[in-house]
Amino acid sequence: MQKLNRTSGSGIKKARKPRIHMVGIKGVGMTALAEILAPHAHITGSDTGEVFFTDAVLKKLRIPVSLFDAKHITLGIDRIIYSSAYTKGNSELQTAERLGIPMIPYAEALAEVFNQKHGIAIVGTHGKTTTTAMIGTMLEACGVDPTVLVGAKVVSWGRNARIGKSEWMVAEADEYQNKFLLLKPKVLVVTNIEYDHPDFFKNPRAYGEAFRELVRRMPKDGVIIAERHLKEFLKQAPCQVIYYGLEGNIAGRYMELNGEAALALVRYLKLNMKKARVALTGYRGTARRLELYTDPKDRVVVFDDYAHHPTEIRASLSMIRRRYPKRHVIAVFQPHTFSRTQALQKEFAKAFTDADEVLFLPIYASARESIADFPPNLAEHLTRETKKHHAHVAYMESATCALHYLRTRLGLKPKEELVVVMMGAGDVWQIARDLLSKTKKRHKTR
Repeated sequence: MQKLNRTSGSGIKKARKPRIHMVGIKGVGMTALAEILAPHAHITGSDTGEVFFTDAVLKKLRIPVSLFDAKHITLGIDRIIYSSAYTKGNSELQTAERLGIPMIPYAEALAEVFNQKHGIAIVGTHGKTTTTAMIGTMLEACGVDPTVLVGAKVVSWGRNARIGKSEWMVAEADEYQNKFLLLKPKVLVVTNIEYDHPDFFKNPRAYGEAFRELVRRMPKDGVIIAERHLKEFLKQAPCQVIYYGLEGNIAGRYMELNGEAALALVRYLKLNMKKARVALTGYRGTARRLELYTDPKDRVVVFDDYAHHPTEIRASLSMIRRRYPKRHVIAVFQPHTFSRTQALQKEFAKAFTDADEVLFLPIYASARESIADFPPNLAEHLTRETKKHHAHVAYMESATCALHYLRTRLGLKPKEELVVVMMGAGDVWQIARDLLSKTKKRHKTR
């Protein structure tokens, strides 16, 4: 941290804490980073007025948060950290640039912290969040006291970060825009590799190359822990590779697979396996990863799930079908980004086989993409494509239409046992909330 001279009454010079302003502070990663930096700096932040679970975390940390306004940017600020969701078109960033205040994106700021630690990075197309949370929970139970950064709220922590006192740091690492290449992990956990983020990676080869580069950068004394189907991919790794996996068909068993990844790490570190398994048994999950909004035995069971890739959709629906083999399952899917919907349309169309009924919503666009660059009615086209493989598919013009349909549907057969699952990385979770607006009690999956 930057040190500025300040003389106390005793004549001893003390270094003042630097002032850091965080633009887009409510993002899960930004809030976690703010919590990590708070003991060492005076943190302020700005964001939109939309309410997130991170508002409560920031309030508890006593970090002042304001709406975006250029007047907050003054020469008294030593550094600006900004979320990738905001560009230099943001008024605060424009003012900071004009005043010559140093600015750094979130990914680089995280790397500065992570690379000073004994870092464990969790990467992969699917399962990063759950695996990271499981590892953090197990290391905590084994007395390691790690700092952990997860991409969603961990139910047992009430937040998405844990600040530890040891040299160990566990972080969910994002492949988008090659951000994970900024990290220098000592241990790399690779859950799986499957093409995604077509707006940045133009083809599967480019996507895979990002992971290959990350592997090439591993130190010789490092270790990679990977799912066993990646043996061919990792055959030229420069360090030790430890593989994990499950026997037999893994359909619907992805939570178990994530647990195996976490246990493989604990085993490598020679920690107490008994304590780790007890921690895994008591693992209460993370927000929006098959989050259960009702009692699991209710007539109508409602889930909310972050699944936004065909493989994730298949996995989540398979898990639900295994748990509720005789129930009528309704999947409400909100496609996330036009680029992903277009690039993986055929895969999406075949991903809903374990649902009895599928409702499609309009696409939740990324702030980084222009709708004009894509064919019109892309979501409607996906609906038609899915009808080739599924008998009961419908397009809902809005979340309000979907909510009205579900409320009507639930009332038609008052004795029918149903499972309704909201799926997508956007704001589809609000339908689950509104559907159960009279139900205050929520139950979390394990």
